[in-house]
Amino acid sequence: MRVLLTGGTGFVGSRVLPLLEEHEVLCVSRDPVRLPQRRGMKAIAADLGRDGDWITEIARFRPDWCLHLAWEGLPDYSLERCRTNLDAGLRLVGAVARSGVKRVVVAGTCAEYGLASGAVAEESVPIARGFSGATKHAQLTMLETVARESGFNYQWARVFFVYGPGQGQGSLIPSLQASYASGRKADIRTPATFQDFVHVEDVASALVALMASETPSGIFNVGSGQPTSVGHVANLAADYYKMPRPFERLPGGHGFWADTHKIHASTGWCARIGIEEGVAKTLAVFDGR
Repeated sequence: MRVLLTGGTGFVGSRVLPLLEEHEVLCVSRDPVRLPQRRGMKAIAADLGRDGDWITEIARFRPDWCLHLAWEGLPDYSLERCRTNLDAGLRLVGAVARSGVKRVVVAGTCAEYGLASGAVAEESVPIARGFSGATKHAQLTMLETVARESGFNYQWARVFFVYGPGQGQGSLIPSLQASYASGRKADIRTPATFQDFVHVEDVASALVALMASETPSGIFNVGSGQPTSVGHVANLAADYYKMPRPFERLPGGHGFWADTHKIHASTGWCARIGIEEGVAKTLAVFDGR
């Protein structure tokens, strides 16, 4: 198949690329020199926020599938940055619709559920979305409309708390590594908060599974399906570095996690890397082991 990929230099996209070796791939990127070179893949420079030659290149390529992962400016979730990304996403969807694409997979976010609690299914009603969740939901609404009018399928992947080698230094596990590797105690402010931590390799395989499936258009949660407290992750990192556990007794907490029955029933996908294995693998890479 001919696959159009955005965000190929990013945290998740760089894990997706190796899974597309059997396909002809066109990567659209602000910085294509950062992409690996291989047979069957072409990379072009593009600013999705502006009309340009990239639109003509997409029309010439005529992708069967499109996987849109690009989101500029992370971790900036300001209104201005969200508006810029929304405009870029809509411009891309218009371009691929005109190219005759058959399926579009877009990375959404669990932030679309807002201040949810407990296990959340795709039809769960959101509570108090922030800027990023509202922006992604607006993009989804437009994607649904364009897909219906243009006759292509879409899969909207609501990705939960993805982690792994290469994630931003301000994230939980990199901050734990920075503390414990230098022999310092970690500053854990919300140990009782539950999140759905899903390894980046699992997220990449989920996105490709959705893209290759014949499942009807819709929203799909991408998560481990398991609640894990921030305190438990801190304890796992402490164990890895043979440091004292910061929390011998974890308090009852709050948070939300993915109900993953839909994606499993539709594609057979489920997360394979448990939190213990995933944290250890991530810390080993950070330490250069």
